[in-house]
Order: sequence, then structure tokens, then C-alpha cells
Amino acid sequence: MRRLTQLFGGLAIYLSASCALAASVTSSDLWLRESVPGAENGAGFGTLHNPTDQDVVVIAAASSAAVDVELHQHVHRDGQMSMEHIAALTIPAGESVELKPGGYHIMLMQLHEPLQTDDTHSLSLRLDTGERIEFSVKVRSLLQ
Repeated sequence: MRRLTQLFGGLAIYLSASCALAASVTSSDLWLRESVPGAENGAGFGTLHNPTDQDVVVIAAASSAAVDVELHQHVHRDGQMSMEHIAALTIPAGESVELKPGGYHIMLMQLHEPLQTDDTHSLSLRLDTGERIEFSVKVRSLLQ
């Protein structure tokens, strides 16, 4: 009986630790846009999912492809479309946020080299909790 109690106790600790280690942000179809000739900057798109029961706030990003990475959004103001840096991107509990051209996106500035179709780069998101989430992201052709 004592062994059975230890076994179930150990299993409960393992399961709670596994749940605690689960990422608070997952992604689907995360990708970087292939560079146009002469471009110094690039962009990342896809969908970020928050499977938790708490809002998740992304406050920073980094990538092996660029010197600097920022969260951006397109805004329509006075008949003009422009991009602007945002300090944070909130992903509501149990919901998703789409990163897409003309909306929220990841801006890669001062690319180390042009983004080439089928290359893979790392992308890291930092949350306001200090958690870092790493992704491996492929580059897609502008024609895809």
C-alpha cells in the first residue's frame, strides 16, 4: 500500500510540474516573408495562441535573422496607413491573435542577410512574466 501511495504521489508531482512547464503561447503557421532585393527589414506573420486561462502579454521579440525585432501594427489615421511600434501585444485567455499584413506583425530590422525562401531562423517572444518562448520559423516566398 505504501508503494502505491508513493507511486501516485510521484505521478501527481510529475503531472503538475509538466503542466507548469507548458508554454503559455503556442503558434500555428508562423513564418517570415522573403526579402525583396535591397530590403534592410523583414516581417513575421502567423497566429499566436494562448491556451491558458489568463491573458498573456508579449513585451519583446528577438530573432537570429535581425539586429532588432519589434512588435508592430498598421494603423489607419487621416486617410493614411502607417506602421507603428507597440509596447505590448495582449493575447486574451483562451484566444488567439493573428499576425498578418495590414495588422499586427513582427518587424525584423537591420537584417543580418536577406531572408531567403525555405531558410529557417529562430524567433523568441518574451512575456511580461519573464518567460521566453522559442520558435523555429521558416521563410516563405512572396508568391506563396
